[in-house]
Amino acid sequence: MSRLDRSSFMDRSARPRPRRPSPASISIHSHFHSDESEDSDGPSHSLDLVSNLPANPFEEKYSSAAYDWNLMKRHGETSKSLDELMQYQGLEEVKQLFLDIKHKVDVCKKQGGRRNKNILKLERFSIIFQGNPGTGKTTVARLYAKFLHEEGILGSDNFKETSGIKAALEGAKGMESIVKDLTKNGGGVLFVDEAYQLMAPYTDNQGKQALDMILTELENNIGKLAAIFVGYKDQMEPFFEHNPGLESRIPHVVNFDDFDESQLWRILAANIHKHYRGQMRVERGMDGLYMRVAIRRLAQARGSRSFGNARAVENLLARIRKRQAHRLAQKKKEMWEKRNCRHEELDYFFFTKEDIIGPNPSIMAKRCPAWMELNNLVGLEEVKNSAKQLIDMVEFNYERELDEKPPLKFSLNQIFVGNPGTGKTTVAKLYGEIFSYLGYLSHGDIVLKTPPDFIGSCLGESETKTRNILQSTVGKVLVIDEAYMLDAGDSEREQDKFKSGVIDTIVSMVQGVPGEDRCIILIGYENEIRNMFQNANPGLSRRFPIEHPFHFTNFIVDQLEQILHVKMAEDGLRASQDALLIARQLFTRALMRPNFTNAGEVNNILAAAKMSYEARISRLPLRERFSAVKLEAIDFDPDVGRTESFELNYEKLVTMLDRRIVDRLASYQRSYRDVVKLHLDPRRFVPTNFIFKGPSGT
Repeated sequence: MSRLDRSSFMDRSARPRPRRPSPASISIHSHFHSDESEDSDGPSHSLDLVSNLPANPFEEKYSSAAYDWNLMKRHGETSKSLDELMQYQGLEEVKQLFLDIKHKVDVCKKQGGRRNKNILKLERFSIIFQGNPGTGKTTVARLYAKFLHEEGILGSDNFKETSGIKAALEGAKGMESIVKDLTKNGGGVLFVDEAYQLMAPYTDNQGKQALDMILTELENNIGKLAAIFVGYKDQMEPFFEHNPGLESRIPHVVNFDDFDESQLWRILAANIHKHYRGQMRVERGMDGLYMRVAIRRLAQARGSRSFGNARAVENLLARIRKRQAHRLAQKKKEMWEKRNCRHEELDYFFFTKEDIIGPNPSIMAKRCPAWMELNNLVGLEEVKNSAKQLIDMVEFNYERELDEKPPLKFSLNQIFVGNPGTGKTTVAKLYGEIFSYLGYLSHGDIVLKTPPDFIGSCLGESETKTRNILQSTVGKVLVIDEAYMLDAGDSEREQDKFKSGVIDTIVSMVQGVPGEDRCIILIGYENEIRNMFQNANPGLSRRFPIEHPFHFTNFIVDQLEQILHVKMAEDGLRASQDALLIARQLFTRALMRPNFTNAGEVNNILAAAKMSYEARISRLPLRERFSAVKLEAIDFDPDVGRTESFELNYEKLVTMLDRRIVDRLASYQRSYRDVVKLHLDPRRFVPTNFIFKGPSGT
């Protein structure tokens, strides 16, 4: 027997990356389809293909399990299930578990032949799979059923699939019927996806009763029946806490780790080879710089619960194909416009740098319609500067990536603080469109929610509602208006569990890292938002830049007038100079009010002016109506001129007040009239806050 080379088992090619790799013929399972919840009779979750791929550009982990299994095979051991499992990317913990079971079976065979082999039928082989989507849990579960049957532990490889919520809805009786069908047909494996849903409070204990029934049937059918429970690691705690004897009845817990860069690259390379039958070429090569950059970007989201692993790779390839299709369509259009129909110039089997990692953000930002629209908005200079800093960071990171240096981390999640009517929702929409255009968001649609959309009416419902909203807004911009209403109260006292459940779920599901393909914007008043962060889960501050929010300041009078011109132009209206002067006076007064609504004030004032205008021209003769094309001062303020005509009753006031007070009030009135004539802001010259001192009755 020749000596085995351990370097052959570096998960898959198991070799340190050479500087100048040469292609090698490798047998690959490009792993699992993205949807692991397909019915058991659906398509296979593994793609078996042989391709000439270069050596992996990322360092691959040594697979002890693969080495051990190949050593066992050289000494006569056989197992179709293990052969298939060893082809999959990663899964070292799973592979080791299969081998441990195989060793146990072999030992029992040696200890007493077929009679002692039945000892295994007294052992429990139920198991819990924990991990993110796309890591192959469903595929491995089916393989586990085959393996247990292949090794003689179960009498059948029957496989029945359900979910935690479905089991809870069917209750104990429904699950009893499913289990009995399995046992009547020789036994097999019951697969329960998202098993943590059995413990959800909103299932009214039906889920717990269903779980108790399953555990009872497992005990009654040892050697015939096994169960696989699947879920996210952090959500399985209530599942373990439900029954103290659960760990003894389900002795195995296996963690499915997120794929590392080498595994993600191999899945992507194999998928490209499979989809295009080996014809697709990649700029700088399949193992070249641009493929490495794309994989590193993808891997930034590893560890977050939203990371889809094989599903994320499929989404990446879909984006690459979309960019290629757009590029080729533009090229074809240019050729047609030049009356050049030589389509052979188009290379349909070549992915360019821009297809793989997207175009240079410094060029894209200048072309982005949303970025141009943001810069054309009235005011908001501080917001524009904050957005510019983010885009500069994107450009800087792009250059670092091409230099194969780690990009500086930043989050797309933002906090918008300011008063109503300052453009927060408008900017949120443009913000999403900008980063979608730059390739950081797969959709960029805006979804507007308020705290009541998240808060449930019973324990556990807040978490479920929040989880559903977060899952449905991947790739989009989720805007939570009046977010401070999620404040659960002082952390030193008893907090509102419904609100704290929302925050804790956001913290558990959102990482706030590039590549996460999500953006959440919290909107509200600054002081209230800061209080919420002070009382909330500390992890919230690591996911949202509370120290550097986007500040939306109140508009000044000049900016309000600009907004008025924009809105009048949209309606095809004009206004006389006197009308604009009155509008400015109305804006000045509105600014003094505590409930000033900024652009909302412009809408209200213009709406009232249009109603007055329509009423005024309706009283004119028909031939004069068409010449009355402008809004006039009286349309904006029916009491126009009252400030000019109003005079202090000086003689009466001096009999009631100290003459110095009356003189002061009269000077304020004169100052107001003078600055209004000069089209200046009266608030800069006339005080509006006073302190009155004196005895009662004065």
